[in-house]
Amino acid sequence: MGSKAHVCTVYLLLLFAFTSEALPNTFDVTKYGAKAGSDITKAILSAWKEGCAAAGSGKVVVPKGKYFLGVVDLIGPCKGAMHLQVEGTLVAPAKASQHSKDSWVTLRYLDRLKVSGGRAFDRQGEIAWERAHCGDRCKTPLPINLGFDFVTNNIVEDVTSIDSKQIHVNVLGSKNLTFQRFSVKAPGHSLNTDGIHIGRSEGINIINSNIVTGDDCISIGQGSRQVRITNVRCGHGHGISVGSLGKYEKE
Repeated sequence: MGSKAHVCTVYLLLLFAFTSEALPNTFDVTKYGAKAGSDITKAILSAWKEGCAAAGSGKVVVPKGKYFLGVVDLIGPCKGAMHLQVEGTLVAPAKASQHSKDSWVTLRYLDRLKVSGGRAFDRQGEIAWERAHCGDRCKTPLPINLGFDFVTNNIVEDVTSIDSKQIHVNVLGSKNLTFQRFSVKAPGHSLNTDGIHIGRSEGINIINSNIVTGDDCISIGQGSRQVRITNVRCGHGHGISVGSLGKYEKE
């Protein structure tokens, strides 16, 4: 089977896994107090908690509009498939000191996850890039935009990551994850802002995507297998890299 045919087959199988269930339970963040122009951190965590615990599949919806979002961990396992549908733009705190963890939005220990919506995760990274040269004087670690940790059978489509302070997407310990029509937007001077970094993961497909950033377009780290990249446009940075290896014994 050719590479393109294999990627399409995997994508269709994942899509079938989501659409074969009954209509999902919908949890709109506005029902939990979220309003456009306000901080919706508590609302999205509450919606996710109920959706994750509900029988059958759950869909958490962020409607159109601009919202401010603090650090969130969206954690499983959940009772059924989960769908995070971001129709609005989510904006992170500007200062790195306002982040208490390595990632802004982390999705962890989930099976059959879908992230979609057509809108953006905006990290306001300009201040952080200026800090990149300050060495030990800057003690606060720069956070990643989106973290996918130990997730399986997932689709991320029609999502945009803007101006991350560090790596835009970090994939760790995951299996069967497809990025479709995924976009990264950051200027050429954005330092250490890999588009998608993959580590210790298997069956990662990146297709029909546009990744324009200041560092690696896609970086493939140790322990990764069956990574397929098809029809991806890279801009500004260092292209697709297989590397950053040798730091740990037996890599």
